[in-house]
Amino acid sequence: MKKFWKITAIIIAALLIGGWWFVNTPVDLRPTYLGDKIAKKDYAKGNLLLQEMQAAYGGIDNWLAHKTGTYSQIADWYDDKLGIAGWDELPQQFEMTSTLGTDDSEFTLLNGVNKGQTWGVQDWKAYQNKNGQKAFIPNEKYQHKLIYKNYWFQFPFRISEAPIIAYAGEGMVKGEAYDLLYVTWGSEAANREYDQYVLYLDKETKLVEWLHFTLREKVNFINITAQFTDFKTINGIVSPFTQYITLGNPEDGGRKMHENRYQWIEFGGERVSR
Repeated sequence: MKKFWKITAIIIAALLIGGWWFVNTPVDLRPTYLGDKIAKKDYAKGNLLLQEMQAAYGGIDNWLAHKTGTYSQIADWYDDKLGIAGWDELPQQFEMTSTLGTDDSEFTLLNGVNKGQTWGVQDWKAYQNKNGQKAFIPNEKYQHKLIYKNYWFQFPFRISEAPIIAYAGEGMVKGEAYDLLYVTWGSEAANREYDQYVLYLDKETKLVEWLHFTLREKVNFINITAQFTDFKTINGIVSPFTQYITLGNPEDGGRKMHENRYQWIEFGGERVSR
């Protein structure tokens, strides 16, 4: 009997250790093309591809010249059985203004229990805007949403802030070949602090149609795919009007988590709707 309990304890300990290791080990999205160390030629080619990509979206200088971008979005998490959306209402509707090239932004909620409220982030501090008066009030939920929504809206241009950007070979999705850009921070290899991104660039348009990425802030072992569709041009700037988020990598076509639908986007006084 003692032997039985001893073996049981060993098995339980092994399972706990294995589970801890799995949860805390960051998934590594580096394409096999890169090997253990990124070659200088791939850094150079990656920089060239990045410039071509940003030119395809309208050019970073033209984009920054607009100073702000404004849009209306519906964030739909479907039935959200896991309760991870974090919005007041599903789908959540809001209008947002982003200060381009920064993390500063402001949105007004269009539905839900806080309909009509306006919240913003300035220098990573949350505030509520009432009749043009800013009151800096800690609000972790809205601050998180503002920063993330703002970054995704600016993604093709803000991604160039990363120190590690390299060509990563080719990837196939639904029979179509894409040029891959590998982007991360901290170290070329996976680490627990910084996210990894693999951008799938259309070979002709140079636009990002698929994005494979991590969520280190939430879960180390999860990897997610974003698909960008419905591209439109607004005052010289190209933006996708629909974004689908699924679990896993682009090739697998994993379970759909949520989607973001832009109702309209405005740059420099020109507004384009769906």
